[in-house]
Amino acid sequence: ALDTVEDDTSIPTDVKVPILKAFHRHIYDCEWHFSCGTKEYKVLMDQFHHVSTAFLELEKSYQEAIEEITKRMGAGMAKFICKEVETIDDYDEYCHYVAGLVGLGLSKLFHASGSEDLASDHLSNSMGLFLQKTNIIRDYLEDINEIP
Repeated sequence: ALDTVEDDTSIPTDVKVPILKAFHRHIYDCEWHFSCGTKEYKVLMDQFHHVSTAFLELEKSYQEAIEEITKRMGAGMAKFICKEVETIDDYDEYCHYVAGLVGLGLSKLFHASGSEDLASDHLSNSMGLFLQKTNIIRDYLEDINEIP
C-alpha cells in the first residue's frame, strides 16, 4: 500500500509527501483509507481496513518491526519525491528505502518469529537492493513505452 501511494503519479506532491511520512501511523487505523492506484492496487487502498485489521491481530513484536520499517521507508520515499536521483549514491539510497528496508524488515520478522537468527543489516539491505535493481532493469522497456 505504501508503494502504491509512492507510485501513483496523479497524487500531487503536497498531498503525497505527508501521507508517505505518516503511513506508519495509518496501519494502526482501521478507518483510514486513501483512494489511489489502479486495478487491484485501487481495491487494496479502498479496502485498507483489511490490512489494518490483520496488522492489529499480529503480536506486538511483529507490529513494532513493521511500523519501524514502514516509517523509515515512507520517510525515504518522501525524500525522493522531492529529490531527483542524479548519482549512483542517490540510486543506491533510493533503492535502500524502497527495497533494502524490506529486506531488513523481513529479517526482523523472521527473527521475531524465532525461525532464524537476525541477519546482518548489510546482508538484508544487499538482498533488497539486488531485487529492486533487478525489477528496475526488468521494467525498463515497459517504462519507456509508457512515455507519451
